[in-house]
Amino acid sequence: APPTDAGALLDAIGEEAFAPLVAANFLDHAWRARWRAHAPAYLDWQKSREQEGWRFVTGEAKRIRRFRLDDGAELCLNGRLDRVDHRGDVESVLDYKVQTRAALRKRLAAEGEDVQLAAYVLLQGERVVEAAYVGLDDEQPGEVALAEARDAAARQAERLVALFSALRAGAGLPAHGAAPVCERCEARGLCRRDYHEIQAGSS
Repeated sequence: APPTDAGALLDAIGEEAFAPLVAANFLDHAWRARWRAHAPAYLDWQKSREQEGWRFVTGEAKRIRRFRLDDGAELCLNGRLDRVDHRGDVESVLDYKVQTRAALRKRLAAEGEDVQLAAYVLLQGERVVEAAYVGLDDEQPGEVALAEARDAAARQAERLVALFSALRAGAGLPAHGAAPVCERCEARGLCRRDYHEIQAGSS
């Protein structure tokens, strides 16, 4: 018979999920051990979430939204949402991260730089009032919310339409890249980013 205790049930689900991974890759034992250590605190977080009135609706939900570009072409945004909760007639979009809340707050500090949550709000729809990362790497998990999620999503929609409309009109694609990532990139010598920086320095 399946376990009825919430902790035992969560442990059973974890074991079932990890079984094929561990069988295929011995190193996944470490991830399983890490999950076992975090599971009780995660369950406490889930209980506190329910006490706030939120109820789980769906997980790993595929969503698609289409935008009309300036020239009439269609832009299709696809995504898979980790989790959607509801409370009354409003919704919350959550994305799990194996990071600390401090790291996630830093990630969201620069407006417009991290667009994942804003994109999820666009994909889920107008009932979303909260979008947050759930940091799992602290002693106690917790949410780090995107400020003014609906407004942030609207700005990202405008940016998407403007950017892809400009590209279709012939605008050049800027060479972006985070410096620490570029330092380790195997394509560093082929990328136009360094060339653009040299050109900008000589102008």
